[in-house]
Amino acid sequence: MVQRRSLLASSLVVCLAVAGCSGSGVATADSPEEAYQRGMRYFEEGDYGRAADYLKVVFDFGRTNEFADEAQVYLAQAYFEDGQYLLAGTEFTRFIDLYPTDPRIEEAAVGRIRSYYEVSPTYNLDQTDSERAIAYIRLFMGRYPNSLFTQDVVAMLVELREKLARKQFQAGRLYERRKLYEAAVISYENVLSDYSTSPFADDALVGILRAQVGYAANSVVTRQGERYEDALNTYDRLLQLFPNSELLSEAERYYDRAFTGRQSVQGDQASR
Repeated sequence: MVQRRSLLASSLVVCLAVAGCSGSGVATADSPEEAYQRGMRYFEEGDYGRAADYLKVVFDFGRTNEFADEAQVYLAQAYFEDGQYLLAGTEFTRFIDLYPTDPRIEEAAVGRIRSYYEVSPTYNLDQTDSERAIAYIRLFMGRYPNSLFTQDVVAMLVELREKLARKQFQAGRLYERRKLYEAAVISYENVLSDYSTSPFADDALVGILRAQVGYAANSVVTRQGERYEDALNTYDRLLQLFPNSELLSEAERYYDRAFTGRQSVQGDQASR
């Protein structure tokens, strides 16, 4: 135990000399109670980085000491308050795993959700943390269907799902701009299947219609008729699912192009 703290002190001295690590020095204590009390004093003063330093020292005396559970939950909260959300998420998870019967387990589960919600990036970046937050939200809602935190958790879920829907929708737009119409249709269909209640659902359906018309227009003559027909069916689907959509006027223009294209193909076939 003493050797471990000595190694920590050596590492911190090097770190401070070379790069200027955060924190005000080495955290040491002669007992888990002393480490905990010092950590909580810093926590209450709002010095969350220093609080975390001392709360971690509690575990140097083993995970079974009487202050370990308190130190664990406050360590997670200290990281969260300090803006170190990934560390907070990890420590909330550790609390949940180590102390499954603790009465604060539900609050810790919410803390974990909020931690990954906070690091969820803008829609155009990798959404791994968003998906992780959503997974934890679903787990939470299954375990605590009548939780007092449900409203807040659902609000985070809606926002995260809209972000994922937007990312998928923008992928469809990108495929369209590159005239990769089949890929665009697949991306838009994914928006509808995975995020049917998002604000991007009717946009995605119009995107499918638009991509299908473009695909048909750029197809060989022998395949144009069926592909224009697909576009007409998509327009009917839009009317059924979103009869009050503000995008209907745009959709009508593509419907007209599909209808005219199909009529032209049928006329050519009849004249042969």
